[in-house]
Amino acid sequence: MSMTQINWYPGHMKKTKDLIKENLKLIDVVLEVVDARIPISSKNPDIAKLAQNKKRIIVLNKSDLLTKEELIKWKEYFKNEKLADEVVELSAETGFNVKQLYVAIEKVSKEKKQKLLEKGLKKVNIRIIVLGIPNVGKSRLINRIVGKNSAGVGNKPGFTKGKQWVKIKEGIELLDTPGILWPKFESQEVGMRLAITGAIRDEILPIEDVACEFIKKMINLHKWEVLKQRYRLLEEDKDEITENILEKIALRMSMLNKGGELNILQAAYTLLRDYRAGKLGKFGLDNFENFMDD
Repeated sequence: MSMTQINWYPGHMKKTKDLIKENLKLIDVVLEVVDARIPISSKNPDIAKLAQNKKRIIVLNKSDLLTKEELIKWKEYFKNEKLADEVVELSAETGFNVKQLYVAIEKVSKEKKQKLLEKGLKKVNIRIIVLGIPNVGKSRLINRIVGKNSAGVGNKPGFTKGKQWVKIKEGIELLDTPGILWPKFESQEVGMRLAITGAIRDEILPIEDVACEFIKKMINLHKWEVLKQRYRLLEEDKDEITENILEKIALRMSMLNKGGELNILQAAYTLLRDYRAGKLGKFGLDNFENFMDD
């Protein structure tokens, strides 16, 4: 499948980038949310340029879908490469480790607060901008830390509209913006990882092709046993080409159309949804070793 089919850059993405540039002078801390399963692929390269001279926090969201070992490696990577002042692993969905985000905010804003207090200011507000590509959980995170639905959240990528300031606690305000996605994928691999994890709407993709690519990745990651057990596959099914394995999943799970034909589309959606929900185990798709070699 050619990645030219999923080079998606809606008009509102450019508007969002302009919006960020306009508001950046008001910002003290840039908080970037990435998907812990694909922390590099879901990291917008524009954000590093936009965030120059600002304190930076990277949030590894959906971290409950990754092993502890992988999380430790990625946290060290972002700190060692000076891509962030603080790195926080959490789950906006479950609330896991959200309190640690407050600790990181206090840590990075301590110096500025101290300077302003020394100048005689009695009240100091720290303003944070929250950035990330669509569907990494930005709005859900804001809802979680504010404690009510003050930012619109949907299940579709790119749901959040416009901008809004959200007060999360005394002295800390967030500027929520729609997620932004770069106009050209850096590689076919990056585009495919975004597709597999749901950062790009399933409706605009040949979903069977995405599922076949995911099956290849699972086999390469030595996850065949997981596939076998989850979808009642047989050992000999492993030798089939990926398209046929998708058919075998439909067959073994009795996924049939009204006419009795195998429902390959249902098999593809089921496979991807199971991964996104953590039902196929905890593992990421970005190869850590590849980035360390760069």
